[in-house]
Formats: sequence, C-alpha cells, structure tokens
Amino acid sequence: MGSRSLNILLIFSILFAASCGGGSVYTPRSYEVKDPPPTKTSSRKKPSKKPSDLKSNEFTAPFNEVWTAAIESVKWLQWPPAFVDEARGVIRLKEAYVYRKSGKLFRTYTWPSKGALQTSDINDYIDKIGRNKPNTGQTVFTQENLKITLTKSKTDITTVDINYSIRPYTFSGKIGYEIESNGYIESLLLERMRETIEGRPLAKH
Repeated sequence: MGSRSLNILLIFSILFAASCGGGSVYTPRSYEVKDPPPTKTSSRKKPSKKPSDLKSNEFTAPFNEVWTAAIESVKWLQWPPAFVDEARGVIRLKEAYVYRKSGKLFRTYTWPSKGALQTSDINDYIDKIGRNKPNTGQTVFTQENLKITLTKSKTDITTVDINYSIRPYTFSGKIGYEIESNGYIESLLLERMRETIEGRPLAKH
C-alpha cells in the first residue's frame, strides 16, 4: 500500500511538471527572424547649383519672380507681346520688321512699304545681331520673331530659353536665308532679368 501510494504520487508529480512547462520550446536568438530596420528617407532637397555653375539662362529664383522679370525685360526692350501664358511659361512677341529711316532704326509690326524702305540699309544692324550675312549687297529690312520659354526644374532652378529668328530682305522683297542669332538680343534680355531679380545695375551696351 505504501509503495503504491508512492508510485501514484510520483506520476502526479511528473504530470504537474509537464503541465507547468506549457510545451514551450527555447529558440536561440541567432535563429530568430528579426524585423528589418526602418528605412531612413531623406527629406533634404538636392543642393542647388552654385552661382559659378549656373548657365547664363539659369536663375536660382522662384518661377514667379523670374516670370515677372521676363515680362519686365520685354517691356524694357519695347517689343510688345502677342501671346502670354504664365501657366505654360510662354511669352511670344509680335512679329516685327526692322528697317532704317532718316538714319534711325525702327521696329514696326506691319509689313513696311517700299516708300519707307527707299533709304534703308541695315547691314550694320545685321552684323550686330547675327552670326552671318545674307548674300546680297544691301539688306533693307528684317522679319523677326522671338519666343521666351520658362521652365522650372526639380532643383529650384528656373531656365529661360529664348528662340530668336531673323530673316533678311532686299529692296526687291526677295527673302534671304534665316540668319543665326549671335546672342546679342538674348543677352540683353537675360541681363535685364538678372538685374531685376538681383537688384544690380544693368551694364551699358
């Protein structure tokens, strides 16, 4: 009887120990699946170009400031716009005709009459604004178009592209080839814009 009671007590002890263990299994730390560390996202913007790295047609200024400066530069040039769209960043100037009368250069916006061109000679003007001269002895007027396009980049730089086309005519009205601009008019516009944005005096030309 004593040995039987001892056996029963031993069995209960084993069952009690097993139930307290909960059936859990030890897992070494090296085997545990670790959650990946949170990815760090940088909120920094790409550094803007240094002033020395900027092209002549790039501005480190908000788009609206550069747009206002572009409008002001067109007024300063006294060449009225025909189309303006700020949302697209486009300014297209009126088609212009440049000739000389009584020794002075005129820019008009209607086709010049032959009477107005009797004494016109603008070869020196062509030399000033173009890279090449038409194959003619005397150019009496030009037909000119100019378009300004502003583009905002991701690095807080506003780029200003100027497309300037020049076509020369002789007195007979025969059109010459299109002259490539040498950048003189474009440089005046860009310098005026920079002077407006930065508040520095415009150089004399």
